[in-house]
Formats: sequence, C-alpha cells, structure tokens
Amino acid sequence: MIRMGKKRFFVLFLVLTIAISQAAFAQVSQKKMATLGPNEYIVTAESVLLAGSGAGCAADDFLLVTQTSRSGKNQFFIYDRSGRRGPFDKIAADMLRKGAAAESRKPYYDAEFNPEDIQVTPDPDDPKKNYIELNGKKIGPFQQVMGLYVTPDKARFYAFAAKAGQLRFVSSDGRDVAAGGMPNEAIISPDGTKAVGKCLGHLTLFEGMEVDPNKIDWNTFEDVTLYAIDGRKFGPFPKSADFGDMWFLADSSDWLFTVGHTVYFNGTALKPFNERVSKSAFWIDDAAHYAWIESDKLLFSDGASFPYPVMLKFEKKGGKTTLCWVSLQANGDVVVYSRTI
Repeated sequence: MIRMGKKRFFVLFLVLTIAISQAAFAQVSQKKMATLGPNEYIVTAESVLLAGSGAGCAADDFLLVTQTSRSGKNQFFIYDRSGRRGPFDKIAADMLRKGAAAESRKPYYDAEFNPEDIQVTPDPDDPKKNYIELNGKKIGPFQQVMGLYVTPDKARFYAFAAKAGQLRFVSSDGRDVAAGGMPNEAIISPDGTKAVGKCLGHLTLFEGMEVDPNKIDWNTFEDVTLYAIDGRKFGPFPKSADFGDMWFLADSSDWLFTVGHTVYFNGTALKPFNERVSKSAFWIDDAAHYAWIESDKLLFSDGASFPYPVMLKFEKKGGKTTLCWVSLQANGDVVVYSRTI
C-alpha cells in the first residue's frame, strides 16, 4: 500500500482542483474589442454583435456605438474592426450596421395565439351546446368556451371549455384533461404539439356564479395551478409562493416555469436561485446545462461566473447552446466572450 503524507495529499488535491477548474473554464473564448475612455459608455440600442456565422461568436464582426459628454456636450464614437472613429455630434442611420437596431432573438417562444380565424358557434337547436370550428372541422359540444388559443399556423387549437359542468383543457387533436379554477392563460410549444394551461383559484366559472361570496376562501382565490395537455398537474401554488413566468423554449418543446426563486424544467425543479429568474435571461439545454443573468453577473450551471453582459446573442446547434456576449471590464476594456452552456 502506498502511504501519502497529509501535506503531499493536500498538494495533490489542490492541483486536481485547479485542473478541474481550468478544464471548466477552458471552454471560454474571449477577445478584447476596444478600450473605452473615461465616462464613455456603450449605447446598446445602436450597437451590434453578430453571432451565428458558424465561427463561434464572430468576435471580429461587431459595431459599438459609445457616448461621452465633454463640456456639457454629448459626443459619439464608433468602434469596429478598423478601430475607433469620431467624435460625432450624432449617429446617422447610414453609419450603423444592418441589424444594429434590431431586437435580439429571445430564448423563449414568443408567439401570439390569436383566435381571430376560429369560430365558436352555438347549436341552433340547443344554445347550451357550443362548437369550435377549425379548418372545416367541428369540435364539441361544450357548455361554454372560456379560453381559446390557436397555433400561428392555424393547424391546432387548445381551449379551456366546460363539459357537463366540469372545466376541461382540450386540444383539437382530441386530447382532453380535467382542470379546475378560473382559466388565466395558456402557452403552446413551437411545434404546436404541447401546451400548458394556467388557472387561478379553485372555483370554476359556474361555481363562481352560484357560490355565496361569504363562503369563498379568499386565501386560495389566487392560487395557481398548471395543467399540461399530457395530463400532468402542477400545484396549486399559493399566492405567497410567488408564481412567476411560464414559457416554452424558442427552439424546442421543453418548457419552464418559476415559483419564487426556483425554476422548474419540464415540471421538475432545477434548484433555488438567489433571485427570481427572468425568462428573457435564462438559457438551457437540459437539467444539467443552463445559464442565467443574476444581478451584475452571467452565471453557468457548472459554477462559471462572468461580468454582466451589456450585449448578448445566442445560437443553438446540435442541441447545444452557445452564448456570445460583450462585457465591460473595470479598466474600460470591452471584451467579447463565447461559451457553450
């Protein structure tokens, strides 16, 4: 048996720890783009970082617009591959790069499920029977339709509807799950095959019309319950739990929701975070690989931490997400980073 002294063991442990840490951060590429002068700051609305070129973050393809004030007068500078230009009294449109003022792609699916092209028609012989018509197909009957959501391609709808006095969350493809409470909203996956509905409280519309207000438990009136079209139920979450957002990812049928500081991925809790996570600042590939913005930092699930990103774009290939972002260092250096989550 090989005996190892405590000091030697500690040194070996330290070396291994550093090696593991360096391996984690070895995935990061970074490049200094510019160094700003005193009191000079980035105008993010007019700056642009181009990602998706197939070469990681395309760190050499950028345009930065900065602003500073001298003798009470605003001045602007432009930084790009050729260096620094300016000062300018203003920035004209022809000075900008294509896409400079465009909104960055969002990590969540941001579609409108507008039911304008869909009809809810009553049975002429029985007004208590209502049908939803889509693409020449009639679905129902329902006593009442209380929430209707249609995919952007108009190929499928989801709805909260009452049948035999019971609230249901239904799809035009025949899926039908029991629900309860007052319908509030629903989200649909980008491919239209998944949906999650959200209800408040525990009274249905019919019960709410008939119950004595003095008998309503107002402590549970705003409880949140989620109903997935696959039949799973999540909650109820009381108001004190602080239910936040729910959303599908922009590039998959994975979905998330937040309760307080905890993020749930496909219904399973990831972990409690230090503060509430925003759907516009959270990127995830699976339950073990994700990144998020927290206060003044960009954090990764493996423990990596970077300065706050003043600009950020992402691309997803082969199921893996690469973040490309620009951070301003304390010494004025503007650095572009690239890292796969």
